[in-house]
Amino acid sequence: MEEKDIKLLQKELNLKRFQFNAIYEFASAIHQSFDLESIFSIFFSTLMGQMGISKVFYYDSRNDFYRKRGIGLTEEERKLIKKRIRKIQFNGNYIEVEKLGEEFKKSKDILLKNGINYLINISEKKRKVYVGLGNRYNKKSLNVEDIEFCYFISKFTFTSIDKILMVEELIEKKRMEHELEIAKRIQLSLLPKSIPELKNFEIGVVYEPINEVGGDYYDILDKRKENTPILIADVEGKGLYAALLAASSQAIFTSLNQLYFFDIEKFITKANSLIYRFTRGEKFITFFWLLIDDKEKKISYINAGHIPPILIKKKTIKRLDKGGMLSGFLEDVKYESESVNLSKGDIILLFTDGVVEVDNSDNIEFGEKRLIKYVCTIKDKSAEEIAKCTHKHIKKYAGKKRLRDDFTLIVIKVR
Repeated sequence: MEEKDIKLLQKELNLKRFQFNAIYEFASAIHQSFDLESIFSIFFSTLMGQMGISKVFYYDSRNDFYRKRGIGLTEEERKLIKKRIRKIQFNGNYIEVEKLGEEFKKSKDILLKNGINYLINISEKKRKVYVGLGNRYNKKSLNVEDIEFCYFISKFTFTSIDKILMVEELIEKKRMEHELEIAKRIQLSLLPKSIPELKNFEIGVVYEPINEVGGDYYDILDKRKENTPILIADVEGKGLYAALLAASSQAIFTSLNQLYFFDIEKFITKANSLIYRFTRGEKFITFFWLLIDDKEKKISYINAGHIPPILIKKKTIKRLDKGGMLSGFLEDVKYESESVNLSKGDIILLFTDGVVEVDNSDNIEFGEKRLIKYVCTIKDKSAEEIAKCTHKHIKKYAGKKRLRDDFTLIVIKVR
């Protein structure tokens, strides 16, 4: 073997040794990294620091990742490249930008202007993933072995990014599950432990939360003399924040119940002001506050933006809509109360939108009219039976369709 051939083999051996060491260092660094940006940092450092490549970008269509080093595409240019790059046909793992067809002239000009001379294709099925490479800092072109090395590094990075995303997704899922569990516990803790026995009134309740924690809650507070306060509320939003806001609101109502028991207009005005300090107008709560006078067979109430409860009397239907705007939206709001005398057999339906906004298989909403019509057919039953039968009837109406929101129904019947 001639000395010239020996030197050539020695050079190739040194190149292979360099590449092997670079791969080893790259793999070691990647395995010690646990976040996306670190992965990209190692990837770019390997190609640019060890390979001397002047410009690099990485694009992943599924996650819309676009990371770059040494290249300054404008937003408009980036959008064009992202749109057109998916249509490039590769005969192998890479293509030289200079050899792109005439149909890619605009993309080709942008890439070359920004120093990108090669496109590596590491896509999988419909997921398009590309790496753009420039020449070396010394202006020398990349040879086939250089491209193969870059392809390997890019593919390794692609796999590592997927693992990181999978771990992040699992962590996020666990975090959300944990928050959901906390929210459920908070939500359930807000509910009264028992339904009080009254002399002239029956109370029946059905409460069914959906899997995703909503903001419905109800409460039956401590009575004074012959008067019992009942609250039904719907907090905007879902999840942990809604549960915490509901808990804070309940604490406000419980505290004020001791101070302004018989002055419900002042009670609700003060409650709204305190709730606003939590929400700052960014979230809101609709609620209905009802004070049952068990001795006189009458009620006093204020409706703060809630779905008006329905009073079913022998010959008339009345909606309990006196009050004011929803709570937490503005700090200074005045509320108007109303008192209503009741008779034996009168029924009051308090509910959240999850009761009447149930769709059937034809996407037709159950609605208030059907609610009133059905309850009138079973008005001779007890309040508890009316609540349970109505819940069952609405579930049957929905069929196989899942309820969209929490189901909260309170039935009050005069004995």
